[in-house]
Amino acid sequence: MRIDTAELREGLAETRRFALAHHLPSERYRCYSPVLLGRRVHLCARCLGIYPGLLAGFLSQFLVFREADALLVVALFPLPALIDWAVTTFRDRRGYNGVRTVTGALLGYGYGLGLSLVLFESNLAVLGIGSCYGIIAVVSIYYAW
Repeated sequence: MRIDTAELREGLAETRRFALAHHLPSERYRCYSPVLLGRRVHLCARCLGIYPGLLAGFLSQFLVFREADALLVVALFPLPALIDWAVTTFRDRRGYNGVRTVTGALLGYGYGLGLSLVLFESNLAVLGIGSCYGIIAVVSIYYAW
């Protein structure tokens, strides 16, 4: 099998703009846009909170929580991000990047903690919590369109 390097380069050039922010240009208001090394880069505000939150949540399971407390955090910390996403997606509101970053950090923390509970304690209740959030999101999208 031969790889078409020209096609590969073209595909990478087309997707490169989504490396740090997955938003289309019309949604760049959901990004921070600093200038680095003379070039403007777009960083998704929510993702900027999610990734450090994931790491913090994953590591905190070893330091902070009892199992019952951890499940409560996994269940509640993603809720502000869901609410912010719903308000700014289904209503005529743009929202604020600071709010996106903070709610993203809470979301990431809950995800990281949940991941560590599944991996190290085989706590499958986390999957039920995640499924509930997924169902809420799908139903919201369905009824909004």
